[in-house]
Amino acid sequence: MSDVQTAMAAPVAPPMPAPKLGRWANANELPVIDFAPMSGTNEEAKERVAREVHDACRDIGFLTIVNHPVPPQKIAEIFRQSKRFFALPLEAKMKAYMGNSNLFRGYLPMDQPGQKKAFRGKAIEGFQPHLDPTRMKARKPHMNEAFQASIELPADDPDVLAGKPLHGHNLWPENLSGFKEAVLDYHTTMTQFAALLASVFARGLKLPPDYFAQFYKKPLIQVRLLHYLPQDQQAALEGGDSRAHQDAGGFTMLQQDDVGGLEIKSKSGEWLIVPPVENSFVVNIGDSMRMWTNNRFASTLHRVVNHYGRERYSVGIFANPDYDTVIRPLPTCVDAEHPPTFDQMLSGEALLFLYSRVWPSLGEPEKESTY
Repeated sequence: MSDVQTAMAAPVAPPMPAPKLGRWANANELPVIDFAPMSGTNEEAKERVAREVHDACRDIGFLTIVNHPVPPQKIAEIFRQSKRFFALPLEAKMKAYMGNSNLFRGYLPMDQPGQKKAFRGKAIEGFQPHLDPTRMKARKPHMNEAFQASIELPADDPDVLAGKPLHGHNLWPENLSGFKEAVLDYHTTMTQFAALLASVFARGLKLPPDYFAQFYKKPLIQVRLLHYLPQDQQAALEGGDSRAHQDAGGFTMLQQDDVGGLEIKSKSGEWLIVPPVENSFVVNIGDSMRMWTNNRFASTLHRVVNHYGRERYSVGIFANPDYDTVIRPLPTCVDAEHPPTFDQMLSGEALLFLYSRVWPSLGEPEKESTY
């Protein structure tokens, strides 16, 4: 036997897994629904649209709406104003810093979570399951910033005087002429569109078309301007994946630019990229509507992964009902095969539960507050 030993090759580390990027969704996976009949008088056509919307909400929880009533010039204007705001120096944007208010309105700098434990609100089992500590992923840097506003109420409004949570005035940047007016105008326009969409949901659920109007008399509808910087593939993926979430409110109406980046998780576990369609709205169901429909409608996990080399802008409208809305399983969504999945949930308290955990706010550190 030779005493010459053959050197063993050093172990080779396995290659890093490739980023799990999404693929483009096709029309069967993400329905595109024409809303033109909703402005006409043909009831049969309206019912057809309602069935299409119902089925999309049931099957995937996302859909794209075209030929809606929102004027293209208003969409162009809100994007123009958004770019004006985000182009301001950080010091100017911080004049409207969200942490200076307890209403979760104003400017949210890049990659800033809630900084104080001023937890508020109440939720029930099954609401916002991605916030479960056992399911939460470690946060990764995500290069996006936001500005949000809600219904603008004067100091003498009864709910403001009573100290009702989430009711009050917005924070605005200084010396940005026309910005406040444009944001509030868009909020008004989208509140009207939300009422139309809610009537379509009601039709599809075999309810009177005006059923949801009783819950949207003074709604906590929120407009959110978003600005994403481009990142390399891995960083964008990690940032997006660590923030994959389900929306909390009734439903969301999103305008995205032509960059892309919004991805939804299919039932098979694939990430599907939502194709940008000019002047369309991407609509998705939130947890409140999912629970309202006794889990018939799907509240789908989604994320933003911007690895396309360009800045991305989007504008989201979160169509939350009135604070005092008591959400119970709808009667048309309950039967022997589908018993109620919960008793009831107070909408405003559920929103407070989420907001106070994910965004900065005035409050006493380490003290849990209730209303």
